[in-house]
Amino acid sequence: MNIRRLLGVGVIWLGMSVPAIASLVIKNVEITSLPALYKSDSGLQQRVWINIVHEGDIEPIVLQLGEVTKKVKLHSGENNFYIEIPEVSQAQEDVLTVKQGREILYTEPIKINPVRHWQMNLVQHTHTDIGYTRSQMEILAEHLRYIDYALDYCDATDNYPEPAKFRWTCEISWAVSEYLKCRPAEQIARLKQRVKEGRIELATMYLNFDELPDEQTLAASLAPLKQFRQHGMRAELAMQDDVNGIGWCFSEYFADAGVKYLNMGTHGHRALICFDKPTVFWWESPSGKKMLAYRAEHYNQGNFFGIHNDDFESFETKVLEYLKQLEDKHYPYDICAAQHSGYFTDNAPPSTQSCEMVKRWNEKYEWPKLRTAVATEFIKTVETQYADKIQTIRGAWPDWWTDGFASGAREAAVSRITHSNVIANQVGLSFAKMLGAELPADINKQIAGINNALLFYDEHTFGHSESVRNPYGLETWEQRSLKQSYAWEAYRYTGLLGETVMGLLQSFTPKAKLPSVAVFNTLNWDYSGVAKVYIDHQILPKEKDFEIVDAAGNKVPAQAGEVRSDGTYWYLYVRNVPALGCERYFIKVKDAPRPVIERTIQLADTHIENDWYAVDFNLQRGTIKHLFDKELNCSLLTDDAKWELGEFVYEIIDSRHPMEKYQAPQFLRRSPEKIRFEQFEKGEIWDTYRFRATISAGIGEDNLMVEFRIYNVEKKIEVLYRLRKKSVIDPEAVYVSFPYQIENGKIFLDVPGGNIEAGVDQIKGSSNDWYTVQNFATARNSHSKVVMCSQEIPLMQFGAINTGRYQAGAVPQSTNMYSWPMNNYWVTNFNADQVGEMQWSYFINSSEDSSLEYATKFAWSNRIPFLTRVLPAGEGNDGTNQVKNILRINSENVLLVNMIPVENEKAVMLQLREIGGKMVDLSFSSDIVNIKKVEVCDVVGETVKGEQAALKLKPWESKFIKIYR
Repeated sequence: MNIRRLLGVGVIWLGMSVPAIASLVIKNVEITSLPALYKSDSGLQQRVWINIVHEGDIEPIVLQLGEVTKKVKLHSGENNFYIEIPEVSQAQEDVLTVKQGREILYTEPIKINPVRHWQMNLVQHTHTDIGYTRSQMEILAEHLRYIDYALDYCDATDNYPEPAKFRWTCEISWAVSEYLKCRPAEQIARLKQRVKEGRIELATMYLNFDELPDEQTLAASLAPLKQFRQHGMRAELAMQDDVNGIGWCFSEYFADAGVKYLNMGTHGHRALICFDKPTVFWWESPSGKKMLAYRAEHYNQGNFFGIHNDDFESFETKVLEYLKQLEDKHYPYDICAAQHSGYFTDNAPPSTQSCEMVKRWNEKYEWPKLRTAVATEFIKTVETQYADKIQTIRGAWPDWWTDGFASGAREAAVSRITHSNVIANQVGLSFAKMLGAELPADINKQIAGINNALLFYDEHTFGHSESVRNPYGLETWEQRSLKQSYAWEAYRYTGLLGETVMGLLQSFTPKAKLPSVAVFNTLNWDYSGVAKVYIDHQILPKEKDFEIVDAAGNKVPAQAGEVRSDGTYWYLYVRNVPALGCERYFIKVKDAPRPVIERTIQLADTHIENDWYAVDFNLQRGTIKHLFDKELNCSLLTDDAKWELGEFVYEIIDSRHPMEKYQAPQFLRRSPEKIRFEQFEKGEIWDTYRFRATISAGIGEDNLMVEFRIYNVEKKIEVLYRLRKKSVIDPEAVYVSFPYQIENGKIFLDVPGGNIEAGVDQIKGSSNDWYTVQNFATARNSHSKVVMCSQEIPLMQFGAINTGRYQAGAVPQSTNMYSWPMNNYWVTNFNADQVGEMQWSYFINSSEDSSLEYATKFAWSNRIPFLTRVLPAGEGNDGTNQVKNILRINSENVLLVNMIPVENEKAVMLQLREIGGKMVDLSFSSDIVNIKKVEVCDVVGETVKGEQAALKLKPWESKFIKIYR
């Protein structure tokens, strides 16, 4: 055994020199007592290892520990010896003596403790890393084959000793779900039997996710759970590997669906890891539900020991070293677990090598005992035997790795836009079903396909392992293209789904004598906002004046966007569109030319005001220097901020590698060059103030556009960016500054499934340098707030630019905010560059209503689009006889996250979340639909019983409700 690996781990360090005797010179002596009991013919033995550094010739010496002596020879250099002593049942002290002849060279009292009765569970699985090791096109076939092998290896080891039999945990449900669809019945029967026996365990995470997917899509990802139930296969484990965080919404979903345990095999690359040692804890959801979570070691911990190869001596050294480390950290359980793969790689096939290692180990050692195991065996043991040592932690678990998605800013934006659109379209389909429409037979399959495409884009693996060191390589570009295709596939099919939705709904909005626009509100509150609609020039001629009015004849503000040869994109500001309902607006074309829009290319006065804000532009920097809220009677920005509101900050760093060492890189940050004011344009909905600039990361001149939209119809400011990016593989990043200043304010944001105070309502050690904002970020105090959201950009940093800070438990230094649209700071897996024109925007509002409910509704009102349909004039009524409210959710503090038609049932399923921190008694009504039954179900639509079946929402709770017509 190579005892050198144990030095410095719970070792008695004596650091001594003794006088030379002839040619004998002892420099150092190190002693350790191993945490092991060995089997021997004379009974159980403990070993004390002695390491002696000797300079000189070969010399005979005698080692004596208590009454046990051993003759050995010292060679020049390091010498490792052990002395075996009978098992001790309580701590005792013996004297170690080193002698040569009659001369005592060294003597020291040594404390010997009883050996702890350790058990180590070795949990074999395959880590699914799509595209990292091989093409996305190959991975599924491989993982299906691995399940076949796992079944064969179970058969091959049925006669092994119980602790050494092959066991396997299916890390993700995707492969198992596909396996159940394509394998013959006899093979599926084999899998069912092994699951029943506990030799194979099924986990319920579809893939390994960071926080890019939203809560609707994460709920959809659990569909295989229903499939497993239909096959009678138990699935009570969620397993997330590699990623160092997980969406908080899962703690809500799993608790009601019977998934009791979470295993997190986290990876500390460029990430802090929560807790200083492996820890089992009750993870509490936003509403107080609990599941038992295990922050495990790295998902290849057993491979670090060498369990996948034939070097047993090295393996046992590393295992004992690790157990000694746990003891030194005051690890509280006598059982531990180590995940591993059959080979030391991601996407590895299974192997029985671990079975051979375990069998050999247990033949040699009485303690520790090794056992092959499925993942929940360890967690269940802690649950039953160490209940008093399990703490409860309520908090989100933000992930450090989502910064990598900013290396594909365009597709990340497309993904987020698609998430929003698919919610609106699913609600629209539910409207049609409630109104009695016959939906296409495959519509639920279409929705599942869109969600699957989103999930494959949003899962944690972005691309090939060589993507940065070989950015233009064949494998890099193949896998980069495939990854991007998932986002575009979801985007394209969501557009087609939207047309299906509106084709169904238009039959419930009869034509009127005037051409009209039907606007459907898919949110569960009445609200006013901007509806985008494309109107053909035949219906609204390009050069003619017009009015768009509601049913009462009130004019609707309208503003033209992009104009094409056949039509124009129009933005309509529609007021108080009924919750989960529809409103109709009528197009009146006048026989007069359209008025000329007021435009100027110079801004005579940089100070402008409307009903809500006073704004001062900085023409030299293309920013807002001062922003004064008239209703709150206060400035919203830090005076003399280094980076002003809307300022585009370009950053380059010296190297990507400091962040691998949890250090901040050396950086250079600068504003754009050659900034100029381009144009002011007056609008009915907003006034536009547009700047152009040139940055070194862009292509050509005027490669950056910054546009401030100051709204005239509501209290809102929009900031829009368009960047024509050139390819840069050296490390670079872009930030956008929002230096909000709220006196005694704190920053809150929403994560998947809940709201948190930044740096506070999260597990210590989880990501706090940057956050993946689902919908909004707000700086607030007890009487005011500023809130912002972005449809496209999820990453934000709070308090300052914190890249590379890596300080567990840190809170924002101020209420300043910084959006982080793009970077390429990773050394592997993510894109080394990005190129082409991209666009993104932010919405800003401030209010004396400092509630999180207000912030949530503001963000969702700007995230989820109205569904719109242009209807030509026809034979019909005056348009006043039309659908209004299709469904009412009779509570103010409830968010309808999603609504989907239930396949083969006359029902829709609502995904709800409480957003005001108050108890809710749920009730539903409709003026149109006869609601026959309402029942509570779990995330996959199966009825729940007991307390969870009540039509109530606890503060912050998520729940799923079926409504039957």
